[in-house]
Parts: sequence; C-alpha cells; structure tokens
Amino acid sequence: MIQRYKFDERLDKLHQEILIMSSIVEEMLRDSISSLINKDDGLARKVIDRDDDVDEKEVMLQELCIKIIATQQPVATDLRTVASAFKILTNLERIADHAVNIAETTLDLMKEEYIKPLIDIPKLSEIALEAVKISIDSYVNQDISKLDAMIEKENQIDSLFRKIYRDLLNYMIEDSANIKQASRFTFVASYLERVGDHGTNIFESVHYIVTGEYRDFKDLEGVKKSK
Repeated sequence: MIQRYKFDERLDKLHQEILIMSSIVEEMLRDSISSLINKDDGLARKVIDRDDDVDEKEVMLQELCIKIIATQQPVATDLRTVASAFKILTNLERIADHAVNIAETTLDLMKEEYIKPLIDIPKLSEIALEAVKISIDSYVNQDISKLDAMIEKENQIDSLFRKIYRDLLNYMIEDSANIKQASRFTFVASYLERVGDHGTNIFESVHYIVTGEYRDFKDLEGVKKSK
C-alpha cells in the first residue's frame, strides 16, 4: 500500500508538471504570434529566452519518468501512462521550438512594413492551440472521447493552412518584392500546422494509454472509420 501511495503521488506530480509545461508552451506560442502581429521585439525575445526553461523542464520530467519506472515498477496501464509521457513531453518541447521560430521571424521582419494584415495566421494559431488543449485535457482525464473534436480541429487547420499558402503564393507571383515576407509567413503557417500535428501526436499517446492499442493518428478520419 505504501509503495502504491508513492507511485500515485509521483504520477500525480507528473500530471501536474505536464500541465504546467503545457501552459508555458501555450503562452509562448500566443506571445510569439502577438509579437509578430505587433512587431514587439521585447515580447519576441522573451519567448526565445523561455525556451531554455522548457528544455530544462523536459529533462527534469523525463528523469521523473525514469525514476518512477525504476523504483515503482509500474505495470499495464500505469506503465503505458509513464512511457507515453516521454512522447508527450517531446511534443510539447517541439511546440515551444516552433514558438521560438515565430519569435525569430518577428525579429527578422521588425523594420519592414507587412505586405498584408495578419488575419489568418492568428486564427490558425488559435485552432492549433485548441487542438493541443484538447489532447492535454484528454491526457489528464485519461479520456479519448474527444476524437471527433480532434478531427474537426485537424480539418480546420489543414483547410486554413492551404488557404494561407495559396494567398501568400499569389503575393509572391504578383510581385517578386513580396517573396521574402511571403515566404517567412508561409514558414510561420507551417510551424502552426505542425503544432496541430503535435496535438494529434499527444492524443495518439493518450489513446495508447487508455486502450493499450497503438494507432497511427496521422489520419484521424481513418482511425474513426476503423473503430
């Protein structure tokens, strides 16, 4: 009983720390987009500086996972939960990397007048963050009932990303002077599209924890049809 209590205590700490890390990463992404919209170099540098904190937290939590496995010898669902936490941490860290990439784009374009108002990119960032939030909530609650919501977010992200890509391509075709900015904004949109992918990856890990069955969630619609 004492050993189980210690395991539950450490597992609860892991859950709470993943939530904290997720909150930090989400804030970094929001700040990076805000810095891009408002050309806020101070906010962009703040995002870049916080990347080291995320990296340190990832290492700390991975060490906690190793300690739980080594000292508590979890089995079945417990083991899947701890092992899957490794992948979740990696995906959160990569989202932070994308936030840094966007912040660096802000610094790169600070002295330039934008070729167009940023409307769709902020919208894409919010949808991607919603996908991440759904997946993290699913992890905490050990609940995969939000599959339909994840499918909807994935479809919205893909559709909006294609629209942004087409619009920016037209800007480049119309005037070669637009190529630098349009290409930078295309990269930003691709970073956000990948954030959505990381949300899907996290949901994939939750599915494995809950069911014990590994499924490739690159095609969420396909997963739904096969259920």
